[in-house]
Amino acid sequence: MRFKAISILCLLFLIISCGKSTEITIVDDSSGMFPSDKTSDTTKRAEVQDDFTNLKIGELNSIQTLDPLFATTSSEFRINALIYDGLTQIDANGDVKPAIAKKWTITRDSLRYTFTLRDNLYYHDDSRFTSGIGRLVTPEDIVLNFERMASILVPDNAADMFKSVKGFNAYHTEQTFIKIPANRTIKSIEGIYSSNDSTLVIQLAKKDSELLEKLAHPLASVYPKESIPNNNNPITDPIGTGSYYLAQKKNNLLILASNDEYFQDQKVPTRLDITHGKTESDLYQDFTNGNLDALVELGPNTIQEVTDTTGSGDLKFEPSFSLYNPPVNNEINFYYNQASGNTSLFSYLVSQNNDFLSFEKTLGSVEIKNKRPFSDSLRKQTAYISYTGNPAEVFLIDAIAEKLSGTGATIVLNSSYAITDDISFSTIRFPGAQKTVSWKMPVLVLTQPNVSGITISKYPWNISFDGVTINESN
Repeated sequence: MRFKAISILCLLFLIISCGKSTEITIVDDSSGMFPSDKTSDTTKRAEVQDDFTNLKIGELNSIQTLDPLFATTSSEFRINALIYDGLTQIDANGDVKPAIAKKWTITRDSLRYTFTLRDNLYYHDDSRFTSGIGRLVTPEDIVLNFERMASILVPDNAADMFKSVKGFNAYHTEQTFIKIPANRTIKSIEGIYSSNDSTLVIQLAKKDSELLEKLAHPLASVYPKESIPNNNNPITDPIGTGSYYLAQKKNNLLILASNDEYFQDQKVPTRLDITHGKTESDLYQDFTNGNLDALVELGPNTIQEVTDTTGSGDLKFEPSFSLYNPPVNNEINFYYNQASGNTSLFSYLVSQNNDFLSFEKTLGSVEIKNKRPFSDSLRKQTAYISYTGNPAEVFLIDAIAEKLSGTGATIVLNSSYAITDDISFSTIRFPGAQKTVSWKMPVLVLTQPNVSGITISKYPWNISFDGVTINESN
């Protein structure tokens, strides 16, 4: 059995400026090193540790995918961030730190990043590997992940993040417009390649100061080719390197078990039971009945139910629960589809003041984008509005639809991802979309009084259960 060495996190910041060196070593983290052998003893800590803990949480949105490239909601991003790792990660202070990469160097022109992967870092054990034992993570895995990002088989969300990578746009464009693989001439992304068994190089066509942070996003998760279905459908049974692995899924419940061999020391709940896909009111009822330990990211109606109206984020009644209010917002956007031709309605909407949609302060701030004077004569139009159906989007759509209906327009709501020329507005970003409304909604976490230690930093998906305590209820 492979025993995890006790490690001390050592971050060494070096600037190599002597001589004519063309590279700057930014960060080196050699912690979390494992012995080199991976044996067949795959017993997980969840099955053997004495201090077994089970945290039951409720997620606001339905988790419809465990494929990083198909995730769209903060709930899906959060669970993917627990199962997978990226080359980098965002720590509790919002800073970029090493993850799968233990160190990296950047050339002085900021166009070439060279990542050294951690030694002996293995994927979760899975029957799709030889003998069911998780294999080593390799640079070739990450090359494959980037090629899949640029594939026509997945949404463009991740591809939009990495357009600065040399050759990425050309590869993505050919994948998109040349449907027959045999007719394609670009076989790889020029700016992503491995130089040896532990080194990955990313060459940029233009500088991207946010590259390291983007590599920490769940859309840039690292996974093996063995987890991708042979028919190239979305991943349904994930394999990652994260702090948790998927143990079971059924109906509205996902069960995650802690990864005994995670590269970082952690003290997390042994098991996470994640309830999702319920209505906002049913989820809150489960919580108040004591069936859930925490609600992660409260819906707008629940926020109004439990907090005061001053925007302070305090509970409005004598607290029998605990409210965690991190300085993090979830941005929900409303886009105009220029192909729809509903220019009068668009012009009317963006001519309004920011108090056009008056939410309670505790629900955050709403901003009208692309402001311009309203000059068109408003005529009766039909506005087809597409949205994903999560509670926050429904809340925003209802408020906007009420305002638009006052113009004499006919409003048709469509709870669907599909975007066609008939769709006037959507909460899903799509090619040619123009942002019209942006709602920065606070991410609030409601917990039972015996639960503490859940943290969210910088982004709604960057959740940590390290250090969570669950005391026995009275």
